[in-house]
Amino acid sequence: MREYVVATWGSWREEESRRETVEQVTAGRSQIIELDGTPIGVQLVDRPGTHIQVVQLYIAKAFQRRGFATELLKRLLAEARESSLPIRLRVLAVNPAKRLYERLGFVVVESTPERHFMEWKP
Repeated sequence: MREYVVATWGSWREEESRRETVEQVTAGRSQIIELDGTPIGVQLVDRPGTHIQVVQLYIAKAFQRRGFATELLKRLLAEARESSLPIRLRVLAVNPAKRLYERLGFVVVESTPERHFMEWKP
């Protein structure tokens, strides 16, 4: 995410980013995504009852474009269909992941100069 954060806000705060990630994993909010025991990303999904919120879905650059994020999102789509809940997420405007979300049926419901807020409805 560093390159997209720098492109959006001009800087990256390594210590702050690491601290927040460790706190979220320690608290059980984030899940480490592994492939054969190797960490390749992180996912944080909230379920407040009215919708499914994808807070984070990060795949390490070396593992991108191999279908991992698509598979994780398809699992969430199945959950959303079963529970009749929409899925919401936000993506930085400069992040090409927006195309992945659109391919899966997400639509932009609001935008700021920095972000797109997207939703998928069952």
